[in-house]
Amino acid sequence: MTEERVRKPFIFRNYVRWPLMFCMVAVVLLGLAYIFFIDPEKSPGATMSCFTYACTGLYCPGCGDTRALHALTHGHVIRAFDYNLLFPFIVIILAWYYLVGLTTLLFRRRVMWIPQSIPKWGAIGIGVVVVLFTVMRNIPVWPFSILAP
Repeated sequence: MTEERVRKPFIFRNYVRWPLMFCMVAVVLLGLAYIFFIDPEKSPGATMSCFTYACTGLYCPGCGDTRALHALTHGHVIRAFDYNLLFPFIVIILAWYYLVGLTTLLFRRRVMWIPQSIPKWGAIGIGVVVVLFTVMRNIPVWPFSILAP
């Protein structure tokens, strides 16, 4: 009896996954090193400005993310919350998904938990929070002006 060989998915083949893992780590480390050494407040031309703010004068949900990431790379968590209240939470979620992808490539199977899908109420809730955050950070009255970057 001959045993039928099961073909692995393309991404799990060694000649694909090792360079892919190296590139994933290299891109993230290079990006973090760049934002660590370049202060967006002192050299605004070194990073992109917000297109929405430049066109409308209104803060989008992502305004202040570059400065918040710079603060996080220097260990200033409170300052990161001052720039964008949602950004540290987004960083945690994105870092988790990044680690899941990296460990899946490394071990050729999923070893970390990740939801298969987001429930409808979860997606609606996230959308409502982002829209409310965007509206509230553009109100120029004291309790809401704290949310502006």
